[in-house]
Amino acid sequence: MEKFKMLFARLVLTIMISCTLISDSPLRFQDTTQTILTVNAATSYNRATIKKVQKKLNKCDYDCGAPDGIAGSKTKKAVKKYQRDNDLTVTGDIDSELLKSLGIKPVKDAPSSNTGAQSGNSSIGSSDTNELTVYITNTGSKYHRDGCRYLRQSKHAISKSNAQARGYDACSVCRP
Repeated sequence: MEKFKMLFARLVLTIMISCTLISDSPLRFQDTTQTILTVNAATSYNRATIKKVQKKLNKCDYDCGAPDGIAGSKTKKAVKKYQRDNDLTVTGDIDSELLKSLGIKPVKDAPSSNTGAQSGNSSIGSSDTNELTVYITNTGSKYHRDGCRYLRQSKHAISKSNAQARGYDACSVCRP
């Protein structure tokens, strides 16, 4: 029994030391994660662009379901099938290669429909040029600065005013 206790204590000590070593170098891991996120963020598009892709794929008999601007499982399956049929890199993601093949230009983020009705106001148009870019995730309800620890899985660029208009709140950690 005494031998078992010693082995257990060594195991716990080894795990604690390993965790300490990993947490001592967060920049190394954060930089690697950031690089991966940057690649994913560069290939993500807004709902208007995704909706155009869905409409075009539906026209070409690749069933995406209703064009709603959300790249769900049905859209991913249709994109994969289209990519296979057209000798593209099969990823299931909407990327620049797919857009070029479909003849679609990405739609730039426009102010939300709430501010669109007020577009006659000149002060709104002038503030858009100096707008702060923040990032949202697929599942969260907050907007974040670039590099925030909560942007691990997904990262989509959006203007701060557009994020607020869509009901996102500011992250309490990075305070954008």
